[in-house]
Amino acid sequence: MNLKKCALALTCLAWMSPAALLAGGQTQLVQSIPKETALAHPALPFAKDVWVEMIHRAQQRVDIGQFYIANVPGSALDPVLEELEQAGARGVKIRFALSPRMIIQDPAAFARIKAIKGLEVRLFDLKGVSSGIIHAKYFLVDGKEAFIGSQNLDWRALEHIHELGIRSTDPAIVDRLQAVFEVDWRFALNQEQPKPVLPPTLGPVLPEAELVASPPFLLPAGVRPSLQALVQLMGQAQKHLQVQLLTYSPVAGKGRFWPVIDNALRDAAVRGVKVEIIISDWVFKSRGLAHLKALTLIPNLSVRIVSIPEASTGHIPFARTVHSKYMVVDDSILWLGTSNWEEDYFTASRNVEVILRQPLLATQGGEIFHKLWTSDYAKPLEPLKVYSPRKVD
Repeated sequence: MNLKKCALALTCLAWMSPAALLAGGQTQLVQSIPKETALAHPALPFAKDVWVEMIHRAQQRVDIGQFYIANVPGSALDPVLEELEQAGARGVKIRFALSPRMIIQDPAAFARIKAIKGLEVRLFDLKGVSSGIIHAKYFLVDGKEAFIGSQNLDWRALEHIHELGIRSTDPAIVDRLQAVFEVDWRFALNQEQPKPVLPPTLGPVLPEAELVASPPFLLPAGVRPSLQALVQLMGQAQKHLQVQLLTYSPVAGKGRFWPVIDNALRDAAVRGVKVEIIISDWVFKSRGLAHLKALTLIPNLSVRIVSIPEASTGHIPFARTVHSKYMVVDDSILWLGTSNWEEDYFTASRNVEVILRQPLLATQGGEIFHKLWTSDYAKPLEPLKVYSPRKVD
């Protein structure tokens, strides 16, 4: 079969139902798109539908790792919570690891979760060992199917934010994510860290799918640190890097330069790789803005800022933005996860990412990127322009 026929066959697969596509260990991209925009990828399902379907199919257990929960009555998150309630009622065991720092965001939604039959909540708090948080956003169903993405358990993430995640039955992803959850669950109970284990050494044939995570001190056997994997991927790029993020900054702590990712981006551009970066306009109030401007002065490196207009219903706090965190390498590898590109996300906080060496998924990621890059919402970052922060909260 020639390459054109292969691409056609893979594209047809993308239009199949999620259940059919995921038979036999598949991985599928899952999107969330702000209402009143035309940014949806026509071949991809929406998280609000995928989450309901996945939980509806649960027979034994659902394991959830989330930064926080936030809902409003009648939102797209309501059916998800209803499915969790129905799952608990039919005897499904639900384990929920949650950050204690964000409970005050929506006490009513937290109370609703706690009231679900068969659901146990543990608060995952890293303050005793690092400055980090649980920033990951993932869940597992029956130990056989996983969702990982930039979407928080937040109604806004399903309706008013640009997000990207994956749904997968690939054991290479599911089994390692399950191991991460078991570490988190145990740590949330008694702050028991896993014994240090050297990650596996990858041979010359790299896996089609790999799960990596952070922080390095809280990893189960077989899971590499995210930062190590990310820098390695950027170092292997030969032609093109496409990066989409909420925030980016090489400034760490109270004012310390952390050049690890910054240097990798510069190095790629200097050796001739075309580097394109999309960042939310939330960066206008960030310490990273000046450093992003500096990157635009490097040949082969471009930055565009995306501003999503307010909804017709009025201002929605902490919404109407791009929140996806992914990278496409040479149109053939997709990196996707939950980390913003700042030091703490990789060294101190719980995050999870996947590396997908699968041309179909990388192509779809590139199409999502191109659609946003060429949209009216994206404007080149001008190094000499003074930008005013937008209203976020």
